[in-house]
Amino acid sequence: GGDRMEKLILHNSASGEDVEMAAGSLFFAIGHNPVTNFLPAEIETHPNGYLKLTQPGRTFTSVPGIFAAGDVSDHVYRQAVVAAGRGAAAAIDAERWLAAGGFGAAQE
Repeated sequence: GGDRMEKLILHNSASGEDVEMAAGSLFFAIGHNPVTNFLPAEIETHPNGYLKLTQPGRTFTSVPGIFAAGDVSDHVYRQAVVAAGRGAAAAIDAERWLAAGGFGAAQE
């Protein structure tokens, strides 16, 4: 596609089959180790691989429009409940960022 995510290609490693699924966004679960090496080098990380946040208590990274949710930015708790809450915060930050760019109307 163009500048935005449009789909996922899911690969079944058992059958070798690829299936396309329409998708406009993606949450990537990392488990207990921050698997961030697939991200662009422009996104700043700590030496241990966790993403650096540019504002305490927020989900902003060093790249505008890229938000860190939960485990990938939290090297202290690394729990699913933290990830879920930070995922919700990232969604709100993303909505407001999009609205500021003229892509909708965010509510405070």
